[in-house]
Amino acid sequence: PVGGGAPPPPPAEECEICSGKLYVSERSGLCLTCRFKNGNPFLPAKDLLAWTMLKTQANNHLTVQLRGVIEFRTGRLPAGHSVEVRVLRVDAPEWRFDQCHSWPAGISLFVEDRRVLLKKPDEDDQTPPGPLDISNCIVRAPGDLAGLPMKVSAAVTAKKSEQWALGLVLIEPMGKMDMVCRHIIKKVQAKQMPEEDRKRLDLERIFAWVTAHRPDRVSKKDTLRNVEPPVMKLTCCTSLMRISLATRGPMCDHLQCFDLESYIHTMRSIPPKHAWCCPICDRPAPLHRLRLDAFAQSVIDATEPNVTEVLVADTGAWEVSAVDEPMDDDSSEDDGPPIPRKPTMVDLQQAALNLGRAFSAPSSRLPAQAPQASPPPRRSRSPKRKDKDKGKKEESEVDKKRENWEKLQGIAKPEEPKEETRFGWLPENAHCSKCEKSVVDKGGVYCGRKRPNGEYVGCFEEICWKCMNKANKKEFGSVKTSKTEFSSLGPDAWWMHEKCMSAEDKKEYFGESDEEDGKKKDASDDEGGTFAWL
Repeated sequence: PVGGGAPPPPPAEECEICSGKLYVSERSGLCLTCRFKNGNPFLPAKDLLAWTMLKTQANNHLTVQLRGVIEFRTGRLPAGHSVEVRVLRVDAPEWRFDQCHSWPAGISLFVEDRRVLLKKPDEDDQTPPGPLDISNCIVRAPGDLAGLPMKVSAAVTAKKSEQWALGLVLIEPMGKMDMVCRHIIKKVQAKQMPEEDRKRLDLERIFAWVTAHRPDRVSKKDTLRNVEPPVMKLTCCTSLMRISLATRGPMCDHLQCFDLESYIHTMRSIPPKHAWCCPICDRPAPLHRLRLDAFAQSVIDATEPNVTEVLVADTGAWEVSAVDEPMDDDSSEDDGPPIPRKPTMVDLQQAALNLGRAFSAPSSRLPAQAPQASPPPRRSRSPKRKDKDKGKKEESEVDKKRENWEKLQGIAKPEEPKEETRFGWLPENAHCSKCEKSVVDKGGVYCGRKRPNGEYVGCFEEICWKCMNKANKKEFGSVKTSKTEFSSLGPDAWWMHEKCMSAEDKKEYFGESDEEDGKKKDASDDEGGTFAWL
């Protein structure tokens, strides 16, 4: 085969539910009987009473035996049961119509001699979108042992190339929606392969997808595009909640999964055009072909509940990249009505002298003042920077994720060890290593220097001028400096603790003449020393 890949498997010839023979329904993998009965999983049919192929421009008759369907005592259907008329497009042009009920362009439907449905091709479509309930037409005399059969006839208008089928199904009550969802989930879980086999296939799919979407292999045409590293979100795109049962469609090749229960609830009320499609890639995802993602489920089970996203490498390794931080509630709501304040003597005197008005105790609540109109805000003519700052923040987050992914993938460049280059003046907002106070610009010095050979030496502590003045000989030795002396040494000035100096550093710091005379500079004798600290 072209590309070296394995050839696609031949189309299945058996129904994936009942193992019956397939006709033209290879896309859905279901025979006509299962399509009638399981087309609507929220109302699965208990039994297919009868079905027939519909011929255009002709009367199509169907006879349904009611013995065993209606109750002998009442002559009606059992409580909660119903009978529906479902129509299927046998040669559906798209896979979506393989399972969904749909009406032809025109149809006239009779039950016995009573017309129950009329749809003309030229008129606006006012036909109910779903199947037709004919339970009210199934009424027989109580105690009728014969159980007269029910006759149904239909005439359809459609293209000659189209094939349609009509069936009558018996529906039994399913209970509440939660029970229906649990029943569907159990059916999906029962059709899954062993977990080891599913995880092996998932790792193969992850390797192929990550290899095809590696951000370090972006072509020159996409250099201006912001390429995100391969990530897998642990929140469902339909419910926006954390995934509890990771699921995907049979043709999905992406990393993202969706939650099975949320998917079932969404498909209950979704339009037929988008029914049973993957909410991520819009590919077919019918219930009988859903796959539980073993890899994603293992990640969900191994992470904390607040984790929302993980980075994924082609080997299956993963790393947490985003968590959901709880929002702080700053709202200051009153617990109840305000407690009335007892009037003081001053309040009583002010009330008695209130311009000759009647004496009364002041109210506990002050009269509401009329709100003052605030001046209109001035509109700035400068361009707004909010969007720019937001874009820069997003880019920085993506860059950080990409760096973490490259480390996870094993392609990150080894970081070169950074040498300490701090010497000279302390910059603004630097913190002293002794008192931990913030200093202004040139508010202290570093312990360090750059030797002529380019080597940086020293302990690189940050010392403010106040700590320099207070330090004793035991801490700094006999080598101290002041701001005035340090400024006079020029732009290449440096200072170090005596214990951090070598013989070469001392010779360079004191000078040859001072070393020969045994003289050392002491900053405590410098009367011009000033201090700049905060």
